[in-house]
Amino acid sequence: MERIKQALARAREEQQNRGNVALAEVRQHPASTPVQNKLDFEYTQTRVVELDDKVLKKNRILVDNDHDRANAAYKLLRTQIEQRMLAKQWNTLAITSPGPDHGKTLTSINLAISLAKSTYQSVLLIDLDLRKPSIHRYFNYEPEYGIYDCLANDLPFGEILFNPGIERLVIAPGKQSIYNSSELLASPKMAEIVNEVKHRYKSRFIIFDLPPVLATDDSMAFAPHVDATLLVIEDGVTTKDQLKQTNEMLQGTNIIGTVLNKSKAHRGNYYYYYY
Repeated sequence: MERIKQALARAREEQQNRGNVALAEVRQHPASTPVQNKLDFEYTQTRVVELDDKVLKKNRILVDNDHDRANAAYKLLRTQIEQRMLAKQWNTLAITSPGPDHGKTLTSINLAISLAKSTYQSVLLIDLDLRKPSIHRYFNYEPEYGIYDCLANDLPFGEILFNPGIERLVIAPGKQSIYNSSELLASPKMAEIVNEVKHRYKSRFIIFDLPPVLATDDSMAFAPHVDATLLVIEDGVTTKDQLKQTNEMLQGTNIIGTVLNKSKAHRGNYYYYYY
């Protein structure tokens, strides 16, 4: 515990020394300048998307409501992940699930938002579910380009980024569905992008939303690029055999924990537990 506290203190000290870090070049507004989209910074290389709170709530995206029980659950998840990642000096996390529709993408989005609300780090969320990219749809945003354009057409990575009106959070979306996805995820270009985002800022946390493990070999192909993996399972749906098979397929990766989604203990709502 003492080592974790020291790691957190070092991270905060580093942030103070370096100033406020963003994923793109940023310029701080003077105190007298109105701030749009609830941001304290103006993103000069990243598209800022104006969002409707009604759309966010409809899609179960976290909004500024400290009394919301889902917010509290994500704060608990965030803190446990921060402690484990900082203790290991890790900053890249893949999120996946055994099968489809277990809630891994929503978990990726809400965890990224919760992490971005921490005081000392910026967060980059990358949609690598190339066969079924969907992160942008949760924000009601249709990107001109996606990660495929970077991997296959050498589009500069910065050209696809957007900021969803949340301070310190930037998203690299997907766009069209791609069927040679595992080859792209295992490509030298993918390794180059991961290396760039991993090392450019020391206070950056990167989350990769990956496809379900049992649906394709994509997660296996990409797993060597990340420090740790978080599994999302659905209460009453994911079987023990599926979970065992998933662990076997991800053997050799650092599975940091599991999120139990759609718990039957709270019917009609989405609550998240970490263990």
